[in-house]
Amino acid sequence: MVFVEESDYQKYLDILRRYKIKFGFKIFAYCLMSNHIHLLIKTSEKGTISAIMKAITIAHTRNYHFKYNCSGHIWGGRFKSPIVSDDEYLLTVMRYIEQSPVRAGIVVDPEQYRFSSYQGNVKIELNNLVDKEENPVYSGFGNTAEERASRYKEFVTKVLEEDNLKLIRKSLNGEGYFISEKFQAQIKERLALKEKRPRGRPSRTDN
Repeated sequence: MVFVEESDYQKYLDILRRYKIKFGFKIFAYCLMSNHIHLLIKTSEKGTISAIMKAITIAHTRNYHFKYNCSGHIWGGRFKSPIVSDDEYLLTVMRYIEQSPVRAGIVVDPEQYRFSSYQGNVKIELNNLVDKEENPVYSGFGNTAEERASRYKEFVTKVLEEDNLKLIRKSLNGEGYFISEKFQAQIKERLALKEKRPRGRPSRTDN
């Protein structure tokens, strides 16, 4: 297990806050389970996903080793980082993440689980860890904070469709990305433009 006591979860959240400031990334959803975590984040120019996760993992591992007087690896294998498009797919992944404790049989309602982003997303007050105001699709739930929180709560408590559940799990296993057809088309278009650009240094014209 990567979290043994309740304080271990709290410490990890403190580490997230610290590196969130350092790397300038945004958190849209998270869930800490006893043997794994889920993070839905948007990176900035201050750090790549690899740099972010490396820093967080090292900090958590050092704290774990010191507290439990042990050594060696805590996390099994490299983290998975599939791309999620900024549309309804992002909302579906948020629901997948915040429903994790329910699917695992730990609680019957996501509201009962303390170590996820659920409370931060359904409460009207702003949260220093969850960036719902920066979320590109969260604002679509309403014109006021109250309306957005209420509609998001209704959305998250609905059972995730089996098809979406399978697609998300495939993306987590490295079998593609959880993105819309529109986003796929945009990626292909950008790649095509990149391939058309001339390679090498530009020619010079002497006067």
